[in-house]
Amino acid sequence: MFGFIKKLFGGIFGLIGGILGFITGLFGKKGNGYYLELKEETTPPQPAAKPTPAPAAAAKPAAAKKASTPAPAPAPAKPAPKLPAETAFASKYLIPTSSNGRRRPGANMSVFLDMASQVKTQG
Repeated sequence: MFGFIKKLFGGIFGLIGGILGFITGLFGKKGNGYYLELKEETTPPQPAAKPTPAPAAAAKPAAAKKASTPAPAPAPAKPAPKLPAETAFASKYLIPTSSNGRRRPGANMSVFLDMASQVKTQG
């Protein structure tokens, strides 16, 4: 008798929970279906600002500036070349590449090869 009541209440509460879960699933915000979603940055990172010359350099006497030769301007830093994006993951890692076309039989095939060499064929 107790088992029957337990199963009856369990079924009723399970039905109510399923209905409520369905309704909240319709109105609740759902993501892409992944457990963890990472937000991507929409703005690209900006390079660091170039340092400005210190005001102490302007305080040097003009005679010292005339005597010294002007230093050449530093060459602008070239950005590192971008590597091409890998688009074919499956063809690179999941498809096996064979180094040789024909596999040689292992040590466990020696008995079979001995038997096959003793077989008489027609012809």
